[in-house]
Amino acid sequence: MCCGGNPLGGSRVKVTVLGVGNTLLGDEGVGVHLLRLLREENLPEEVELLDGGTRGLALFPYLEETTHLLVLDAVGLNGKPGTVVSLKREELRQGPALKFSAHDIALPDLLNLLEFIRGEQIEDYRLVGVVPASWKLGEGLSKPVLKALPEAIRQIRAILQAWMPVYQT
Repeated sequence: MCCGGNPLGGSRVKVTVLGVGNTLLGDEGVGVHLLRLLREENLPEEVELLDGGTRGLALFPYLEETTHLLVLDAVGLNGKPGTVVSLKREELRQGPALKFSAHDIALPDLLNLLEFIRGEQIEDYRLVGVVPASWKLGEGLSKPVLKALPEAIRQIRAILQAWMPVYQT
């Protein structure tokens, strides 16, 4: 990724969109499915799409240069299956310990550790997730989660446009 002028005011911007989840556990893999849909978009070169799968802490080396992080995942909150959830930095810091779904570390803990190791804060991070209907063994998403994908993509685009005003869908 290159950088040059940062429309956000800094010297560089590197946006990482991180899709996490296990595609073998139904809706638990929605973050990876969303990432695959984003691969079809015409994204700026400063945006890196990263399939994090279930790697948790092993993702650190890939996030070292990230200035803005957008995590895509199944969100195990009590809610109607297929509900799209968008959480801002403050909500992630103060909210319940959201896990990388069935992965090994809570998202706030991962971000705190990453910022400690880097010695600087990530400028902004967000989470866009979908409440799962099923975590059963098997590839593919449930009907409620499939129906939620267009709304999740719309919210992802809105976040990217806010971070990078030069990006237009």
